[in-house]
Amino acid sequence: MKYILPTIIILMCAGVIGVLFYITTTEIDSTGKIHADLFDQAKRTWDPVMEVLPFEPNPTTQLTIRWQPPEKDYNHFVIWISTASGELLKSESGEHDRVSLDPDGLEPGTEYVFAIQACIDPDCKRWYIGQDEYRGTTERLTEEGDITETIDAE
Repeated sequence: MKYILPTIIILMCAGVIGVLFYITTTEIDSTGKIHADLFDQAKRTWDPVMEVLPFEPNPTTQLTIRWQPPEKDYNHFVIWISTASGELLKSESGEHDRVSLDPDGLEPGTEYVFAIQACIDPDCKRWYIGQDEYRGTTERLTEEGDITETIDAE
């Protein structure tokens, strides 16, 4: 009987700690994001260590995006591509093991914003979201068609 009260107190403390841990790990900051709805509805975030790089051989109209998958189980990825002003251009999805993408159809000298979503189920009704949005700028062309500036990836 004397062990029941301490056991109940320990279990209650563990429960409170568990709830606090759950709340803090699922809190997602969507403030100032272009793809705010993806952040608001995501289950959790992860750091994909995304890189936005010049695409060879055509860095003026293409970029290469590389990322790391989450450590938790997921089904596939979706990359959302928007202009810097927030206009959604397209989304591209890939199979489970894909960790890079070369989106085409981009304009020279234009900044783009990318968000990565790791879908938990095949229909992508639940997902993780990369903790940040990533930006990349395609190179500009001169009137003669030469490249005038390099990629600006953040």
